[in-house]
Amino acid sequence: MSNWPYPHVVAHRGGGKLAPENTLAAIDVGARYGHTMIEFDAKLSKDGEIFLLHDDNLERTSNGWGVAGELPWRDLLKVDAGSWYSGEFKGEPLPLLAEVADRCRQHGMMANIEIKPTTAPGR
Repeated sequence: MSNWPYPHVVAHRGGGKLAPENTLAAIDVGARYGHTMIEFDAKLSKDGEIFLLHDDNLERTSNGWGVAGELPWRDLLKVDAGSWYSGEFKGEPLPLLAEVADRCRQHGMMANIEIKPTTAPGR
C-alpha cells in the first residue's frame, strides 16, 4: 500500500463520536485530533440548498421534526443539531455544504461526501 495517496483513517460524519455528527463542530474536532480526511452526508432541502444530515428525519440528531428534505432551508436553519449530543454543542446549526467546504479548506482536509436521498423512502 505504499502507493496509496489517501489517509488510512477517515473521521466518520466529521468527528467520529467526539462531536455531534455532520456539523462544523465535528469537523473542527476531527482536525484537532489530526484527521486529514472526513466523511459526511449531504442532501437537498425543499428549496435546493445542500446541507449535511445523515437521516431522512430530523428527530435523532436535532430538536427538529419531520423529513428534512421536505423543509425549506429557512426552517432547517432554525434547527439545533448539537444539544442531542451534549449541552456543550447547544445551538450548533445544520451546516450548508459550502460552509463545510470552506472549513475543510481551512483545516487542509480531504472530504468523502455521501449523497443521501432528499425524502424518506416510499414518499
